[in-house]
Amino acid sequence: MNKKFYKALILAAGSGTRISNKFNIPKCLLEINNKKILDYQLEAFKYAGIKDIYIVTGYKSFQIKKHLKKYKKLFKINFIQNKIFNNTNNMYSASLAGKFLQGEKLIICNADVVIDKQVVKQLISGKNNNEIAVDLKVYDKESMKVRLGKFKKILEINKKIPKKISFACSIDFYKLSESASINFFKVINKHIKDFGKNDWTEVAIQKVFKNNSFFPNNIGKLKWHEIDNYSDLVQAKNKFSDLKAHIFKKYRNFIVDIDGTTFKKNIPLEGTQTFLKNLFYLKKNITFLSNNSSMSFKNFQNLFKKVKFNLKKKNMVISSDVLINYLKTNNVKRVYALANKKFVKTLKSYNIKIDINYPEFVIITYDDEVNYKKLQKASELINKNIKILSTHDDNFYPSEKGPIPDAGSLLSLLETTTGKKPYKVFGKPSKEIKKLLNFKGSTLVIGDRLNKDIKFAKNCKYDSALVLSGADSLTDVKKKTVIKPNFILSSIKDLN
Repeated sequence: MNKKFYKALILAAGSGTRISNKFNIPKCLLEINNKKILDYQLEAFKYAGIKDIYIVTGYKSFQIKKHLKKYKKLFKINFIQNKIFNNTNNMYSASLAGKFLQGEKLIICNADVVIDKQVVKQLISGKNNNEIAVDLKVYDKESMKVRLGKFKKILEINKKIPKKISFACSIDFYKLSESASINFFKVINKHIKDFGKNDWTEVAIQKVFKNNSFFPNNIGKLKWHEIDNYSDLVQAKNKFSDLKAHIFKKYRNFIVDIDGTTFKKNIPLEGTQTFLKNLFYLKKNITFLSNNSSMSFKNFQNLFKKVKFNLKKKNMVISSDVLINYLKTNNVKRVYALANKKFVKTLKSYNIKIDINYPEFVIITYDDEVNYKKLQKASELINKNIKILSTHDDNFYPSEKGPIPDAGSLLSLLETTTGKKPYKVFGKPSKEIKKLLNFKGSTLVIGDRLNKDIKFAKNCKYDSALVLSGADSLTDVKKKTVIKPNFILSSIKDLN
C-alpha cells in the first residue's frame, strides 16, 4: 500500500455539549497535557505520511480554522462546513465530504479521540485494505464495540454489543480502500435519504460490511482515549502523562478508601480488581480505611471476595478499630455507647463494659437501633461532663435508598441539646489512625472525599489522590477553601 495516497477525514462538527460548552471551545481543541486533541491527531497523520486533510467543522469552526493556520506548511487542509451541526450527527458531516473523497483511500476519524502518534501509521501498514483500529484491552460502555465472524472479518459494530461476544472496542479510526470509500458514501447518501440526518457514521460502516470486508487492527500497547466528559478529560491526561507508572514507582504504601473509591455500596467499581492485582504484583503495602463502623472486618472481608481479593486483618482499618485502640491504650474499662448490639458486642470482646451510671466516656457511633431513651441517657451523662468519643463524624450513610443518619447526625443532635462537642473523633480525617499504621517509605492516600480522605492525608503528612467516582467533583476541588490533593483520578481505573 502506498501511504502517500491516503487522505484523512476528521469529523469535528459536533458541539459536544457535555464538555466543550463548559470551556467554550470545540472538543478537539481541549488540551491533554498542554497539547490539543487535534494536535495529537495531526501529529499521527504527519508520522504516517498523510498530507491531505479534510476536516468537517461546525461548532465554533472559526476557532479550529485559527488553530490550524500553523499547519499550513505541513498539510493541505480542506475545510468543510456543516451549517446544521446542532441538528445532525457525524454521518451527515461525513456525507458533506463525499464529493471530494469518494473513491479515495481514506482514514476517517472523530475529532474527540486523543491518540499516540503511531496509531495511524500502524493502521495504514495493516495487511488488509479495510481495517478498524481496535483495543482488545478494554470494554467501554460508551465506545463502539466490534464482533467478529469467520476468518476474523468484522460482522458488526455498535455500542450495544454484549461483552461476552465483543471482540474489542473501536477507537474510532477507520481505514477504507478506494472501493470501500465509494460504497461508504453511497450508503451514507441513501441512509440519509431514507432515515434522516441524525445517525452515527458507524451505522453506515456496518452497511458497508455487506460488500467490503473489514478486519480489526489491534493497537496493542498504544494509547488512546475518547473525550466525552470531564471524567474522560482527567483520565486521558493521566494516561498520556503515564501517571500510573509514576505513582507505582514513587509510592510503597497505599491507603485506600472503600465506598465511592473501590466500591459503590456493595458493587465493585470498574477497575478495582485490576488495581488490586497491580498492587499485589508490585508487592506494595495496602491498607483499606473506612469510617463505616456499622460493618465488621468479616463484612468487609466478604465484600472483597467480589473482586477476588483475600482481605486480611492487617490490610483493614475501621474507625471503630481506632477508637478501641485508644480505649485500650488509655486503660478505659467502662463506657456508655450509642451503638447497636453488634458494636456493643465488639466492645465487650475487649473487656470494655457498658456502664449507664459511671462511664469514663460516652461513645457515639453508627446506631441503627437508636431510640429516645438512649439519647436521653447519653445527654444526661454529657451534662455531667462525661467526655464524648466518636468513631467518626460522617453526617449520613449512603444507603441503597439514599442518605440515612450516621454518627455525625447524632453528634449534631447531642451538641444542640447539651452544647458539648466530642473530645475526640477517630475516623478520617483524624491523625489518630496513623498510630495503627506501621509504614516505612512514601505513602499515598486514595479517596473520594476532600474533607475526609484528602484532609486525613494532610494531617498525617501523606500524599493524596482524589477520585471523581464518589462524593466530590472537580468543581469541589476548585474551591479556594478546600485542601488540594496531589493527584486527581477519574476513578481507580486510572491506575489499571
